[in-house]
Amino acid sequence: MQNELSKQKSLYLKQHENNPVLWQAYSPEVFEKARQLNMPIFISIGYSSCHWCHVMAHETFENEVAAEILNKYFICIKIDREEFPGVDKRYQFYLHATGKRGGWPLSIFALPDGRPFFGGTYFPPKPRHGIPAFSEIVVQLGKLYRETPKEAEKFANNFDAFMQKFSSYDKSMADLELFDFHTASEDFSKMFDTEFGGLGKDAKFPNTPVLNAMLEYYDTDLFVRDFLNLTADKLCTSGIYDHVNGGFFRYAVDRQWTVPHFEKMLYDNAQNSLFLLDMYERTDNMLYFRIAEKTIDFILNEFSTEFGLISAMDADSLSDNGKLIEGYYYLFTSGSTEQVDSRITLHEGVININDSDYEGYIRLEQYFERLRETNTREKPQKDTKVILSQNMLFCKALLKMFEVSGREYYLEQATALLGKLRHFHMEDDNLFRIGYHGDIMSHVTLEDYAQTIDTLLTFLSITKERAFLAEAVKLIRRANELFVNDGLLYLDTDRTVVDTFDDSMPSPIAVFIDILLNYKELIDEDIDSRLFDFAADRLIKYASGHPTLFLTFKRYMNK
Repeated sequence: MQNELSKQKSLYLKQHENNPVLWQAYSPEVFEKARQLNMPIFISIGYSSCHWCHVMAHETFENEVAAEILNKYFICIKIDREEFPGVDKRYQFYLHATGKRGGWPLSIFALPDGRPFFGGTYFPPKPRHGIPAFSEIVVQLGKLYRETPKEAEKFANNFDAFMQKFSSYDKSMADLELFDFHTASEDFSKMFDTEFGGLGKDAKFPNTPVLNAMLEYYDTDLFVRDFLNLTADKLCTSGIYDHVNGGFFRYAVDRQWTVPHFEKMLYDNAQNSLFLLDMYERTDNMLYFRIAEKTIDFILNEFSTEFGLISAMDADSLSDNGKLIEGYYYLFTSGSTEQVDSRITLHEGVININDSDYEGYIRLEQYFERLRETNTREKPQKDTKVILSQNMLFCKALLKMFEVSGREYYLEQATALLGKLRHFHMEDDNLFRIGYHGDIMSHVTLEDYAQTIDTLLTFLSITKERAFLAEAVKLIRRANELFVNDGLLYLDTDRTVVDTFDDSMPSPIAVFIDILLNYKELIDEDIDSRLFDFAADRLIKYASGHPTLFLTFKRYMNK
């Protein structure tokens, strides 16, 4: 075997094409090879702009000794999570089921058939902070499979049994009549950080699915209203937003939102813009509108190509010495900001704004423009893959901006983007997830169908053009054929991954359930009612993990 990643188009995979690890691309043939050789599999999942993916690559996957150990015991597969979101979901869920936190890089040790028996995220080259060294884990697990394979299989079987039990259900839509949506909403409110905004007391992810669910209570619950206002203020003024260049970073590494993790993702910027525009409609706070506007304009300026919008900008950028440093492009010194305005505070070189006054912020923008124009550092690398679902999500942000502002420009941009996506990613009722400079990867996921249908229905609601409805209904029927089997809705066409939980994007299953509930009368074929019963069961049992299903059923039940 040899490292096969040079043959791939994914930037993330190509970043590892020169590793001494004998990486294979994800394919059925690799699993067949593993079965023939009776070798376990190491699966590494990440994406091109992920800082900690780069760290583990430099520390371990580029290390000859570590690679030799890994190649000795395992067949190694490298996966771009953006190409195969269902695969990522499957193994992330395994981590959660075994009591671990998910994230990237995702490190999974699996049987030759791909069933996991151990996993984690980042592992250091040497023991650190209670985390064992990666090579030590590889040797232990490799010997476990060689010497006592039944033990490894037992761990995999335990997860299979858990998933079988998890996928069963005993609640139905009828039980939602007695479901207390108000009590469930309090489960979300227990996660609120009422001092600094956002959820939890650690690193701050916007977590817009929860914020969107809570918007339902904005006019009726003062506690929720204050929380949402505080969170929106933080999104607009803290270090998670790039005040100089525009656009949101992935998340903030601290509770106060001051220092970000510097990658910029298309889906984050789309969702954060939509949330701020929703907040603007409720508050008339012009700062919310302005940050959404700057974000959308930033994406149009920096992410646009003739094929659609690219997926991401890297967290790392080249320093003057030619070294990749996280956030280097965005950092400033006290000398460059001192005596400009007392409202600007630097946290580890990151600009934060001390108040949420709109007029004051507008006065600062000339200064931000000067900083942008005089920045001669090299911009971070971009991942130029075009992802259908994320482009459709940004289409909705453009349509929302048109709806709120009345500016035809944004409707024109949304229409033009839809035209590109139709040309490259849509063929009759078949949708293709990934494009590399117009070269289309024919992988199919529920996420792409759900987001495309939802966007077409948004076009319908704004333009009143019935052709959008006909197109959406055709895609609903096709998705029903591809992803539904025996009362369950799957994320993949192989029908192996059932995961209803929201994460950084709304659950595709939840989005599709919402579509089916609202448009099932227009679909000229039977919709299995068990889909709704299963979704209701998930919400009733695990409400706090399902904000999108919560919102869907609350509106449908008119609760």
